[in-house]
Amino acid sequence: MTRDEVLSMKPGRELDALVMRTVFKAEKKDIGDECYWVSEVNGEEVCWPRWFSPSTDIAAAWEVVEGIDYLDVHKYKDRYVCAVYGNKPNRAEGKTVAEAICKAALLAVTGKWR
Repeated sequence: MTRDEVLSMKPGRELDALVMRTVFKAEKKDIGDECYWVSEVNGEEVCWPRWFSPSTDIAAAWEVVEGIDYLDVHKYKDRYVCAVYGNKPNRAEGKTVAEAICKAALLAVTGKWR
């Protein structure tokens, strides 16, 4: 997926699924409502529920933030800009903080710098 395709995505299930697969390295296993996305972390299986939506829910987006070393979020008028710093700074914006965080994290993980 290109940088422009990521930036043009709307918050919701498709963006959430991309974050789960790319950022969390999770697979959809649909074991039940409480264990829909599954990933292995430090040798243990970690599950996220079906309704886990980091692109629309700030509490879920905070779990994305937990995996990022350095991140800034700023509000400019009616938009939020999230910058993730690593080898190169990366920025994404959204109508909500959760959207901006998810897009910036995706771009950082995939190396789609501007």
